Amino acid sequence: MTVRISQRTGQEGDRSCAETRLPKTVPGENTTAFSPIHRLADAASEGLAILYQGRIIEANSPLLSCIGTDLQNFPSLENILPEALKVLPDNHYHSGILVTLQERALPVQFRLTPLRQNDKDCIALAITFPTTTSVTTNLPSRDDVTDLCSKEEFEQHLEEFFANGTGQHSAGILLYVNINRFRAINERYGTRIANGVLSAIGQRIRTFLTKECVVARLGGDEFGIFCPFPYEHPTQATRWAQITRDIFHTSFPVNGHRIHITASIGCCLIPFDTYRFETACHYAELALNEARRLQSSDWISFNPVMQADIQHRCEMEHDLRRALETDQFFLEFQPLICLKTNRVECVEALLRWQHPVRGVIAPNEFIPVAEDCNLIVPIGRWVLLEACSQASRLPPHIRVAINISAVQFAHDDMYAAVIQTLFQTGLAAERLELELTESIFLDAVQRNLETMGKIRSLGIKIVMDDFGIGFSSLNYLRSFPFDRIKIDRSFIRDMLNDQRAQSIVSAIMTLGHAMSMEVIAEGVETAAQLDMLRHTSCTTAQGFLMGRPAALADLSAYPGMTDTAITSSKSVKISRDHLS
Repeated sequence: MTVRISQRTGQEGDRSCAETRLPKTVPGENTTAFSPIHRLADAASEGLAILYQGRIIEANSPLLSCIGTDLQNFPSLENILPEALKVLPDNHYHSGILVTLQERALPVQFRLTPLRQNDKDCIALAITFPTTTSVTTNLPSRDDVTDLCSKEEFEQHLEEFFANGTGQHSAGILLYVNINRFRAINERYGTRIANGVLSAIGQRIRTFLTKECVVARLGGDEFGIFCPFPYEHPTQATRWAQITRDIFHTSFPVNGHRIHITASIGCCLIPFDTYRFETACHYAELALNEARRLQSSDWISFNPVMQADIQHRCEMEHDLRRALETDQFFLEFQPLICLKTNRVECVEALLRWQHPVRGVIAPNEFIPVAEDCNLIVPIGRWVLLEACSQASRLPPHIRVAINISAVQFAHDDMYAAVIQTLFQTGLAAERLELELTESIFLDAVQRNLETMGKIRSLGIKIVMDDFGIGFSSLNYLRSFPFDRIKIDRSFIRDMLNDQRAQSIVSAIMTLGHAMSMEVIAEGVETAAQLDMLRHTSCTTAQGFLMGRPAALADLSAYPGMTDTAITSSKSVKISRDHLS
């Protein structure tokens, strides 16, 4: 697919694009009739042009392609080949430097020849390109899997569009698309099926997008799409975004398998967001990152706030590294109460950050940044070591639950980390629980299941957190024998006023009992919620009603916490080994 920018004539009484950008000739002269473009051998290896009154009025395709423009926006000869203005039209070759709109300087040979056309005195310009800088760009071949443009070809088309000018006659939408969970498809079904998915997407793109659109597979599971539209009709951008969303949110058969895909989509509008090529690509990438972060099922358009957010995240990354080195992190613990005995049976470790300027920062603000820059591994190791160290001083019947980030699980050797932590702290494996969310299973499913199995074999309990909000939770319960499942707090919040939420809670209780898994209700905040849970098979509750997060020493008054004296102690200092 290629971009076609049509010549647009202005409204009656307005000047056309050509009249606006090119110098005036003698009134009444028809310069477009001097030499039709088809008479200038487009297939020639030379760049050919016709000059009239010092400006180029015709040029062949090799020259237009080399300069990076079209005829209407062709720059003056003084800007691209000033040497041509210093010699006579004597049909002899001369040396010069040809400067393109991409600021490439090409050494060339050129000659000027007098030409009489339609009773007008013109000059023919012929430019010979050295073989090492041939105007014919040897771009990489099209993508073999999708039959779409290569990344290099895609970028050249966009550069040509920007070089042609993004004024009041042309505009476009640039979309970056990333297939969600494509790695999981590759690992589950193999490369052959994964390539079949990509091929099917390529076919859908060719079916639903027009030839004016430029589409490329940028690499792996990422695609770039550029759709031009008239400047006067920016609402067409929404139409192209909707079509793109529908292309990438679908299911189709591939070699006997029914594959369902979704995608994250980010876009920017040209020239409304920017009129620079590099900036447009940057803005589309920022919007794509935001779509990934939000896990949006729709497209995300660039917003200037995203640029400010990048600056904020960079500053936070710097502060996080400093926080690791200067012991700014601390833990609070929230009790989990057994509904049969009304005693604490477990405490959940919750990470906090005492920023020297901003005060206490909640984990939902800094954990995503830590995950993006891979600081989550040393931070997660610190949490594991600190929580187990503090829990080792609790009564032996009280367990400690620790949330494990999916990013840490994927990039760290969790089995080795757990063994090392238990050895250093002396905590019994049976007193440790790891809370995992469904996102851990989205990639590298088999590998993660094997790691979890090895950890569980030590006696450590594995808990599925936020159960009920993921579309594959039931399948994961079948794949791995969890010890406990936590009902997402949204169902507990709504179950008094929403019969459907109440039915879901009851069904989860029944399911957990049938699969020999304990069920935990989190987010219990009212006595009415607790009373309703007591009439179910729920075994454990957690929430503000039961106890707010606090330092471990502040929980000593809770039933079950007084069997052994609990004293506050200095936090375990993080070592350089944890920063590596």
